[in-house]
Amino acid sequence: MEQNPPTQYDVVVIGGGPGGYAAALYGASAGLKIAIVEKDKVGGTCLHRGCIPAKDLLETAHVFRTVAEADRFGVLSSPPTLAFGTTMDRKNQVVDTLFKGLSGLLKSRKVTVFAGTGTLQADRRVVVTGGDGETAEVTGDAVILASGSVPRTIPGFEVNGTTVLTSDEVFELTSLPGRVAVIGGGAIGCEFASMLSDLGSEVTILEAMPQILPGVDKDVVQTVLRSFKRRNLNVVTGVKVTGNTPGFTGTTVHIDGADDLPVDAVIVSVGRRPL
Repeated sequence: MEQNPPTQYDVVVIGGGPGGYAAALYGASAGLKIAIVEKDKVGGTCLHRGCIPAKDLLETAHVFRTVAEADRFGVLSSPPTLAFGTTMDRKNQVVDTLFKGLSGLLKSRKVTVFAGTGTLQADRRVVVTGGDGETAEVTGDAVILASGSVPRTIPGFEVNGTTVLTSDEVFELTSLPGRVAVIGGGAIGCEFASMLSDLGSEVTILEAMPQILPGVDKDVVQTVLRSFKRRNLNVVTGVKVTGNTPGFTGTTVHIDGADDLPVDAVIVSVGRRPL
């Protein structure tokens, strides 16, 4: 953030994710004076805890599976092993490179970035509260609310970052869990399930609806299911989870009307809600 930034702007954007920074860059290209208020890092969920790191890990999974199946093509090699720390370091490097590029782009377009939480007040005033508790006030002729979203959670599954995780915590794993239950068979849940299965985890998807990927064309769903079956990824639909009981290692998922499922980690992937 620049020293002694102005307090009056044409547009103040609360939130520096894809919606916020795209609006800021568009306004700056039109010659407007723009400010972004972001409590974490510009780039938002997509860059730091969503699309970008997910696709990087999916690419790692693809490489791992390709090497593991190389003998089908007459390419003989030892079975691959995963250096999970290196995998996560590469993911962090990709994210950091893109973050620095985005930060540089905003700076070159003369967009002022305020680090803190923005609170909208009357007369288009925005109070920025920094991590140290200090506040500043900026005003915009227009204010854009682009505060983003956070993962939804469900009763009976208290997120602790070790045995019960959301998409946010998956990208901070330090080791690959051996057995994983993914609660929710939407796009995000299927991505995590596919990636972890390819890397060697034993994965079970638990979906409350009659099929995974609700709302997706049935032919596409069948293609995904065939792929999952070929890779021994278990999919259970039409089930309701009622909670979990932590153990000495891992936890046990309780399923209404079915046997308990002991796992090393649970990934709660039941959608997102506005922040």
